[in-house]
Amino acid sequence: MITRGVLVLSAGLMLAASSVHAGDATAGKAKSEGCASCHGDTGKEDPAIAGMDEAKFVQGLKAYQSGERKNKKMMKATAGLSDADMADLAAYYATLK
Repeated sequence: MITRGVLVLSAGLMLAASSVHAGDATAGKAKSEGCASCHGDTGKEDPAIAGMDEAKFVQGLKAYQSGERKNKKMMKATAGLSDADMADLAAYYATLK
């Protein structure tokens, strides 16, 4: 039987592990080519993603990747992204105001 403390500790470790990679905006810019077809070169096309909070950006990408959020284009676009890719893209788009 798993105790509540073990569950809390496990959840905390998973959360910490998912936020280990700090995004690299320069790498994110290089990875953003595919995003530009819908979001534009500056991330301001509808739907605009420029200036988004990095954590919310990554959370959204993960939701598309898992199927929690439904959009065929976004589900396909996020299918091959690693956590590092998502963090890099989030860092890049956060720099665009």
